[in-house]
Amino acid sequence: MHFQVLSLFPELFETFSKTGLFGKGVESGALSLEATQLRDFAINTQGQVDDTPYGGGSGMVLRIETADKAIASVKKSRPKTVVVSMTPRGKPMSQKLAREIASKHSSLCILCGRYEGMDERIAEQMVDYEVCMGDYITMGGESPAMVFMEAVARLVPEVLGNPKSLERESFEDGLLEHPQYTRPPEYNGAMVPEILSSGNHQAIQEWQSKRSYVDTYTRRPDLARSLPISVKRISIALVHSPVYNKEGKVITSSLTNLDISDIARSAKTYGVDQFYIVHPAKTLRRLAGKICDHWNEGYGAEYNPNRGEALQHIKLVPILDDAISDMESKFSALPHLVSTSAKPSPENTSYNKMRRLIAEDKTPLLIVFGTGWGLTEELMNRVQHNLQPIDGWTPYNHLSVRAAAAITLDRLLGKP
Repeated sequence: MHFQVLSLFPELFETFSKTGLFGKGVESGALSLEATQLRDFAINTQGQVDDTPYGGGSGMVLRIETADKAIASVKKSRPKTVVVSMTPRGKPMSQKLAREIASKHSSLCILCGRYEGMDERIAEQMVDYEVCMGDYITMGGESPAMVFMEAVARLVPEVLGNPKSLERESFEDGLLEHPQYTRPPEYNGAMVPEILSSGNHQAIQEWQSKRSYVDTYTRRPDLARSLPISVKRISIALVHSPVYNKEGKVITSSLTNLDISDIARSAKTYGVDQFYIVHPAKTLRRLAGKICDHWNEGYGAEYNPNRGEALQHIKLVPILDDAISDMESKFSALPHLVSTSAKPSPENTSYNKMRRLIAEDKTPLLIVFGTGWGLTEELMNRVQHNLQPIDGWTPYNHLSVRAAAAITLDRLLGKP
């Protein structure tokens, strides 16, 4: 792998190219690095490579002529070179991107900006990858370029002494790596987890796997959002009784066709196991059954089979405890209840924490949605987790239950 750096400060790369595993890679021939002074391609004898920005503003902008000449000189000797620009406007660097670049290319030209940046036409016409190393600003592209080169170079064969060290690392499987410990076993009262010196390899692997999940969800919720979640033991319930009306009285609310259809489609989309409709009135449960039958049999099934497919997961029960008992018999464990509410509370469970619990814990979950003006206090006292309210940027907070259900399922079970 050849790295060609274009910079106003090429001397910064002299020590870098001779140090650590990167330096060993250069010595072995697996890597090569050359840093070129951008002023060698200046537009005049004064060494000018930048100019003031159009539209005003502070700082200086790298001119397109300089970049064009510099990149052309690299491609003259290495025609297959791809150009990488270090810029805060680029694609966030990731292990996935590092693997892509390392596997596809053998010659990279890295353009390092300084001061206010570079003319946008350089990116539009000459750059193959615009890369951002993080949401922060450095004094130039040189230090980000070094981080970029290390991330890519360590994936080049024969650069690392032990290729297996790449297999279980942070980001390789979307997770942070588990914590590492070494001797001494105790220091100032801080102990190495006992399991790590037990000799039980299966238990150690289980501990490491769990800590990877815990640490990813706790420290990097942005990464956790991308992790797949098992939904086989998750069901939802739409409760019509007991609920409050707007005067705060306990009532039984009406069952609506829209709630049945729309929530069923959301449940099917996110793969939940069962959609329980809880209503004490036998006549209304029978009506809901007829609605489901219409879309599962005869003309309705022919006209819109997708709707029938969603409605097949509906189960009609008179009380919530019937849904709980049904899940207990199916999973051989009582489900934990998860509620939603428009009222904020210090005890609210965040969506990120709930996603972590879903990934870690194999306990069945029943997510309960209330109709009317919400679930009664008696029912709320039974839940193990009350999710934080769904908020917008206005004080208005009156989502329909089917909208709230769709948003909740997406936040808990959806892809990023």
